[in-house]
Amino acid sequence: MGYVICEWKKLKTQFPEFQESVAMLEQKTLAMVSQVWPGMTYGRFNPQEGQYGRTTILPFNFMDQAGDVLDLNHTVRWWGADSFRIWYDALTPTAAAIPGWKTILQGAGAGGLTLEDVVINLIGFAFPGGALNISILRLEIGDTVHVKLDIEEAHMYEQPAFIFEDGYTIPEETYFRLIGWFEAIGFQRVVPLGFATYRRKDAMVHVA
Repeated sequence: MGYVICEWKKLKTQFPEFQESVAMLEQKTLAMVSQVWPGMTYGRFNPQEGQYGRTTILPFNFMDQAGDVLDLNHTVRWWGADSFRIWYDALTPTAAAIPGWKTILQGAGAGGLTLEDVVINLIGFAFPGGALNISILRLEIGDTVHVKLDIEEAHMYEQPAFIFEDGYTIPEETYFRLIGWFEAIGFQRVVPLGFATYRRKDAMVHVA
């Protein structure tokens, strides 16, 4: 698994390979989607009848550690309401000591599965604003538990981004979990980078 840690604001100017990785991920996604959604064409950001579309990776595609979807009805209104900004302490989102492991994001469907009719195309994560309280990440996708990734280097940056050399295309209704080793309590915003591909427009205009 190749990756780079860098300043988010310098990513597009100093790391041109990022755009290449996104383009490769898009081609990989289109090849897969053409098999699972046969007969549909790619409508990008403005799909018409018979087309699938593309948008950003949205918070309501995920749940927090307690199983609350990150939409406007999030159980705790002062964090996680249609936002990747989550509060972590020894009791929140669930009881687990800090320092220690906490689930950062999991699929919004039952059992931590990604949603039906939505493909998540993941190229990395950004950590905008505030202190970075995480030193290790680990991804679980489907039946694969990936090795731990030490991100302590990210503490040297103002707005760090963690970018995979090869992104992940996560099919609909696939188990997904991102966990982190937390060194301190506080707010943490971990923003998935990449894009979502969707079959039904109503799946992306969720306003709850």
